[in-house]
Amino acid sequence: MSVLDAPPEKPGEPGEPGGPAEPSGPDTGPGGFGPDSEDYRKPRRAWSPRGFVAALTALGIGGVAGVLLFFGIAARLERTPQWAYDVLKWVQTHDWTEQWVWVGGVVAAVVGLWLLLLAWTPGRRHLLPLEPVGPDITAYMTRRTASNLLRHTALLSTGVLDARVRVTRRKAVLRVDYHFRDPDELHDELETALRERSEALLLARVPRVDVRLQPASGR
Repeated sequence: MSVLDAPPEKPGEPGEPGGPAEPSGPDTGPGGFGPDSEDYRKPRRAWSPRGFVAALTALGIGGVAGVLLFFGIAARLERTPQWAYDVLKWVQTHDWTEQWVWVGGVVAAVVGLWLLLLAWTPGRRHLLPLEPVGPDITAYMTRRTASNLLRHTALLSTGVLDARVRVTRRKAVLRVDYHFRDPDELHDELETALRERSEALLLARVPRVDVRLQPASGR
């Protein structure tokens, strides 16, 4: 029997060669990549590149400490300028309970906590991570872009005069000025449209929509 006369092969089971492809479930993202994929990783927030700034800060603090140590040793050896000797003498003769010592300690503690906060927080709060479409792809959307898209959606509703939007990682707050509409009906319409729009943005964390109506006569 020739190849042309051979009977057609029977389709295999789903997942086997020649068989129909398995349908993608509801958890799969764009391109079939979703939480059920083996290489899926939850998207992280964008971190600011602070390594260079942190290195300069550490070098500056280390330099100041080294200079003070040098002056202290030189003062003991009586090979230092008179002003450095006076400063060292002032530090040695003042108690830690004095007001200026407390002020200096509080300032140093605040600066240290600020530096630790910068080191432990990601920064770039204006970027919102998107749902990943691949194992090596990371995309972000700015909060301004998300706010403009939600504002445009709100302005499409009848009776809406203006809308002001503030988008955070967990919530999208919209303050809407309206007229000639039933507030309950408009609220439900806006909430449904904006919820669908926020889900269509493909953000990794869909923000909760909070609509606040204000009649135009109340401005």
